[in-house]
Amino acid sequence: MTMPPLTAAQVSAPEIAERHRRVREKMEQAGLTAYVSFDPDNVYYLTNFANFVHERPFVLVLTMTETFFVVPVLEVPHVLRHKVGDLTLLDYAEFPAVVGKRWSDRFSDALPTQGTVGIEGACPAYLQAQIGNPIKLLNIIDEIREIKSAHEISRIAWTSDVMTKALAMMLGKVQPGVMVAHAIGDVTPYFYQRCLTESPQYNVMSSHAAGLIQPPAFTDDPHNFSCLTATCEPGGPFLGLVAGKINGYGAEIERTFFLNSIPEDTKRPFDTMMEMRLKAYDMLKPGAIGSEIDAACQAIAHAAGYETPLHRTGHSFGVTSHEAPFLALGEDNVIQPGMIFSIEPGIYLKGKGGYRHSDTVLVTETGYEVLTKYPDRKEDLIVG
Repeated sequence: MTMPPLTAAQVSAPEIAERHRRVREKMEQAGLTAYVSFDPDNVYYLTNFANFVHERPFVLVLTMTETFFVVPVLEVPHVLRHKVGDLTLLDYAEFPAVVGKRWSDRFSDALPTQGTVGIEGACPAYLQAQIGNPIKLLNIIDEIREIKSAHEISRIAWTSDVMTKALAMMLGKVQPGVMVAHAIGDVTPYFYQRCLTESPQYNVMSSHAAGLIQPPAFTDDPHNFSCLTATCEPGGPFLGLVAGKINGYGAEIERTFFLNSIPEDTKRPFDTMMEMRLKAYDMLKPGAIGSEIDAACQAIAHAAGYETPLHRTGHSFGVTSHEAPFLALGEDNVIQPGMIFSIEPGIYLKGKGGYRHSDTVLVTETGYEVLTKYPDRKEDLIVG
């Protein structure tokens, strides 16, 4: 697998057509006459149109020959501005609306009169209730999203580059007495600057990313982001993270770091985290089993006398920042080339601090390639 160049370019019509073809191939294998998608991430994947769920539904219906998109009439210009590929728009008046002009009327127009209709797990009950055909629950689109195309890899690599540079910016602002909010203040403007200069078709609705610094008192709680007014004081472990999706594709980078010096009692848990991290990298290759990678990392933590980690070893990225497949106990997925994972095993000591690096990593035919290249030795992560 040759690494494609970084790009923020919009998806092409042939790429979208290939995604539709793969969905229809799985539809045929499952004996479906239509497939219904409601999940905004799946809709974006198949149309390049980003929406958010509200009382006016957007519903995508694929038959074996045509793709229908049920949309509110006031959003038609918005859809036409961003959609890529062939779509038949079926617009409805408003929500609510009179009989004959409702979304459900247009949805019925898109459905075949006979055969089994596939629906994804995210389809709400009120949508399912409008389908008179036999229904089969299948997450077809989620499955085909697991292995990334060259275009997707290039997009995620670009997002990784933006986030890696943003992390360096943040860590460069950390000094004793500096408030977290001030250290991270330049990150969002940097995201916009990169998008607006490198992606002419940039859609603000397809970006949801942020950067954060966690001071030591917060790092034992991986998702505690309530530290904006906290100040940075010498010591550690701190955590710097940049995560989310930018211009439609996700990635993340995280580093445990120290301010001015490394406290003696932080070295052993940091080194254990690094041992877990190296084990995950050693095992990450085509044919490996996701749950076995997580189990091996947990075994290292247990052998060192630490409790079971709060967090799995990794998750995938794509048109979201967290998606399947996972590197976690309970998911015996087979790793394949073209998959992208976070590698982020961690150690969390309640009341003392947490230790976690995270990188966005592409699985290749022979192993892996790290897309978020940044120092990871503790000696190289002393700031201030």
